[in-house]
Amino acid sequence: MIDRHLLGAGTALWVVLWAVFVARLTWLEFRLRAHLIEHHAHRWRRLPWTERITWSVWFVLQSKEDYGDPIIGTQRRELLTVFFDMLLVLVAMIVWFVISATMVQLGP
Repeated sequence: MIDRHLLGAGTALWVVLWAVFVARLTWLEFRLRAHLIEHHAHRWRRLPWTERITWSVWFVLQSKEDYGDPIIGTQRRELLTVFFDMLLVLVAMIVWFVISATMVQLGP
């Protein structure tokens, strides 16, 4: 059996780790967006506001266009790496929840 305090501490650790990944992913996305706006503003202005909201997901995961700018390609690869790392942490967190939930002793 596992102690409830250990369960809570482990759960908090996983949630904090996942939150760090989300914060890093958001920061990288803002950096990429700022670079695009600064150096390729003519392309950004052509997008309607509805596409600007979902732009980062489409641009990072599906677009092959880097506008001839090697910085954009590098930042896209960094975003994808952090995204997949975040998914691995999420899977590990779910496994932790399932295993620890089966091991914790229920009752008073």
